[in-house]
Amino acid sequence: MKNTVITFFLVLLFLGHSQLKAQSFNQLQQDIVNLRFGMFVHFSPTTYLDPPDQLFPDHAPPHQGKDDILGTADDISPALFNPTKLDCGQWADAAKSAGMQFAVLTTKHHDGFCLWPSKYSDYTVAQGCKRDVVREFVDAFRKRGLKVGFYYSIRDRTARIAGDEKHGGVSPEKIQFIKNQLTELLTNYGEIVYIVFDAWGNNWHESPTFYDIPYKVIYDHIKSIQPNCIVMNHSVIRSVSDVPQIELNAGMSLPAGQDWPAVGGNTIYPTWFWRTSYTASTVKSADWILNKNLIPDNQRNIVFQLNCAPNRDGLLDSNVVARLAEVGKVWKAPPPLTNIPDSWKNWPVPSTVKLYNGTNLAKDKPVRYAVTQKINSAAALVDGNPKTAVDLSGTDAWLEIDLGKTEHLKGLHIWNRAVAKNAVLTRGFIFISEKPFATDDAAAIQLQAGVKTISINEAPGFPTPFSIHARGRYIRIVSTTGNPLGIGEVEVFGK
Repeated sequence: MKNTVITFFLVLLFLGHSQLKAQSFNQLQQDIVNLRFGMFVHFSPTTYLDPPDQLFPDHAPPHQGKDDILGTADDISPALFNPTKLDCGQWADAAKSAGMQFAVLTTKHHDGFCLWPSKYSDYTVAQGCKRDVVREFVDAFRKRGLKVGFYYSIRDRTARIAGDEKHGGVSPEKIQFIKNQLTELLTNYGEIVYIVFDAWGNNWHESPTFYDIPYKVIYDHIKSIQPNCIVMNHSVIRSVSDVPQIELNAGMSLPAGQDWPAVGGNTIYPTWFWRTSYTASTVKSADWILNKNLIPDNQRNIVFQLNCAPNRDGLLDSNVVARLAEVGKVWKAPPPLTNIPDSWKNWPVPSTVKLYNGTNLAKDKPVRYAVTQKINSAAALVDGNPKTAVDLSGTDAWLEIDLGKTEHLKGLHIWNRAVAKNAVLTRGFIFISEKPFATDDAAAIQLQAGVKTISINEAPGFPTPFSIHARGRYIRIVSTTGNPLGIGEVEVFGK
């Protein structure tokens, strides 16, 4: 009988695990959107520093001497982080009073300080306050029926992980370090609904690019541990985010007219981390939270994530607690989203993106551009290095590669510019022709005999493949947004 009972429970466990793995990608996105409203918690040694105003929103953390920002001592003791009255239950109660359904904690910010006792770092709570903040966080919020997610910065000023050699660079050992820490977070703290990455493929904090640390490497690692954990990044390029995470207070937004799933972050205080002046200061109004953010965001399938930073004691200030309760008395969550929009389908997750193999026919080939446009280096488009981007300014900017002879082409890759706010390719056309183009007008080129036209309807990733299956010698990429054009690399493959 005892063996039968054990077998029965093992079968149930197996079935439950199978059902968990069977959840579809779009269902996972739908589950995120239906969370509607959550808390973001920025908490780290930066809470104890009060950096000068000009450093925000960079919220300069410890170890600044290495980054030439503050010029202070390279090392600040982990003992600086010492929340003597830490009460994650208070955070969770405040979140619940507002009607929030989840919370996300900054497990490790750019400073590299870990809010859990990571065995891969000596700059953690284990060397400081001796409290596993991540453990207390997940336990407190789950006890109150709220889901939990994690924030993790790829840029690490302690481990010296950066996008340039001056600040540490990237190596296979550093990529393994990231994977090791993610393993700790995803195996020791239960189910994590999503993990959001920062300082990776961004144009701040000396961030590593997706060329330095390939997105698929980290993505596959996470999915191998928690298949249902949604992976987010501070990017509106879909190929590097299951659900885009947009910093609303930094001016980020989804492409106009899109109803993609997204999480939008803003903060109840002026900055992400707590400062000494905030205890007595006025927090954002309930009207601002509800009518400027939460309600309109939800109408666009954007989850609103409100940052509420704890003070140095490890508590939310009373003005924050009161404001959240005020919001909760007014706000009613909209009905759950039941129908998955068409725009969510065929999302370019790494497992579905098939890249081309073979000789890159575009390598070091001549590149043309309009003489009225300003360019940094046309050769950077085809030099074999996606980090050396070509930047082109001008309305309806275009770049053209001459393969030297007509080839049977099966496809090409476009690597978007690694880091930029505006100078990236977002919409346009790819034209392929055996003969030179008779005009620079994009509309007229589409009518030219023998020209194959491929539409670019959203920002390519790192890289994005485009199928050609046509003969061609000349390949022209046209931006139709009127914004500056930046591309990391174009690779062309023959049959």
